[in-house]
Amino acid sequence: MKAFFSFVVLISFLVSCQNKSSEKESERIKTDTILQKNGQVLSYTFFDKQLFKMKRDRSVYSDAYQKRIAKLVEYYLDKNNQTGVQFQLKNPEAKLGYSVEETDWEGVLYTQIGLFTMGKSNMKTFQWLFYNAKTQELYEFDVPQNTPILFKYR
Repeated sequence: MKAFFSFVVLISFLVSCQNKSSEKESERIKTDTILQKNGQVLSYTFFDKQLFKMKRDRSVYSDAYQKRIAKLVEYYLDKNNQTGVQFQLKNPEAKLGYSVEETDWEGVLYTQIGLFTMGKSNMKTFQWLFYNAKTQELYEFDVPQNTPILFKYR
C-alpha cells in the first residue's frame, strides 16, 4: 500500500511540474490575431519592445483603426524577411517606432506607415508600408522602383 501511495504522489508531482513548465512557456511567447474581411485570421507574435507612435497629419482615426494599424505593424515586424528590417529588429539599442499619415498613390487612398529608429537627435525611416483599408492589403514600398509591392500575408 505504501508503494502504491508513493507512486501516486510521484506521478502527481511530475504532472504538476510539467504543467508549470508549459505555463512558463506560454507566458514567454505571446501571440495575437487580426481578422480580415474575407474571414482569414492572421496570427503573429507580439513585438517585445515598446513601439513609439507618431501621427504626421491631421487625419482623425478611430480607436479601432489605430489598434488595427498597431497590430499590422507588429504583424509585419514578425513576418517580414528583409535583411534591413531584420537588422533593426535584432539591434538591442534600437528604439523603434512608426508614423501614420494618409496619402494618395495613383488615385488610391492609403494609410502610409513609416517604420523608423529614433536616435538622440534624429529619426531614420527604414521601411515604408502602404495599407489599403478598403481591400485590407498591405504593401511594402520599393523606393528604388518607386512602387508599392503587395506584402503576402502568411
